[in-house]
Amino acid sequence: MRTTIADIAREAGVSEATVSRVLNERTEGVGAATRARVKQVMARMEFEPCGVARGLATGKSSSVGLVIPDVADPFFPLLIRGIEDVLRRRGYGLFLCDSDLDIRREEEHVRMLLEKRVDGVILNSTLSDCDCQLDLLEKRSVPCVMLDRSIEVRPGGAGVYVDNRKGARMATELLVKGGARRLLFINGPEQLSVCKLRRLGMEDAWQEAGLDPAAIRRGSGDYSVESGERVAEAHLDAPGLPGGKPFDAVFAANDRMAIGAMRALKRHGWRIPEEIEVVGFDDVEPARLVEPPLTTVAQPAFAMGRKSAELLLALIDGKKPRQRMIVMEPALVLRGTTRPR
Repeated sequence: MRTTIADIAREAGVSEATVSRVLNERTEGVGAATRARVKQVMARMEFEPCGVARGLATGKSSSVGLVIPDVADPFFPLLIRGIEDVLRRRGYGLFLCDSDLDIRREEEHVRMLLEKRVDGVILNSTLSDCDCQLDLLEKRSVPCVMLDRSIEVRPGGAGVYVDNRKGARMATELLVKGGARRLLFINGPEQLSVCKLRRLGMEDAWQEAGLDPAAIRRGSGDYSVESGERVAEAHLDAPGLPGGKPFDAVFAANDRMAIGAMRALKRHGWRIPEEIEVVGFDDVEPARLVEPPLTTVAQPAFAMGRKSAELLLALIDGKKPRQRMIVMEPALVLRGTTRPR
């Protein structure tokens, strides 16, 4: 039979109200000795409080929802670990939802999380031009923190991002310094805020170097290895530099597409990095495992996850953080797909 609050109260010689105060970490009306005695009885009787009842008493469920677009993307595990690291210390649980790159499914997940009465939501949205899910959260006054991707039609909200434009500029400057004069740029879905910023950063560096914009070949993928391979394949047979080389560098907006491009280059017999250099974005684990290891722009994924959870908990607690929008620094990681400078 399940141990109840009444059992704990009787064993500890206190009222049920006192046990409830101890459970909910309320200090008024409970002395230190009494609190310690109640907790000892709970431990001895292996008492497990009912989360639903506790939530009704406190008005909080001690749970948070996280919605991401693709749980199979190796970029997200570190984000999730960073979020859970913070939540666990505060006694919060996490509902993880995968929208599978579908905005309607994302909206359904938000509705489900609201039914679960989560205290807040961290959202990495599928689209940057749809705020239907934010409307749902605002109607219920549930705090939300955007992570990695912003929703452009709803600026000014709480969010944690990396400086995507700066990261893309760093990658392109590296390739230009290595002699790149014809570039293949493989972007992700063009409607995403991060993809727009990475395109702008690439164009910034190219323009500042005084290079011809017409020398940039472009293609868009869906962040998968296969899409990067497909885009690179489409450009490899096109006319280009003397000797049949259509471009002398590849910059892909994520590591998986860069790895796909490497597969296409190798199949066509191009040597990496001797003939064509390649740079990715994210610094996921596969970037270190391919041959040669991929030069990339690293996002501090674990730290981004931690910051998003800390910001959300502050909002849940009713605080007004001085910094509601946190932009973190990218870092260039040099490996084997670029030549030594």
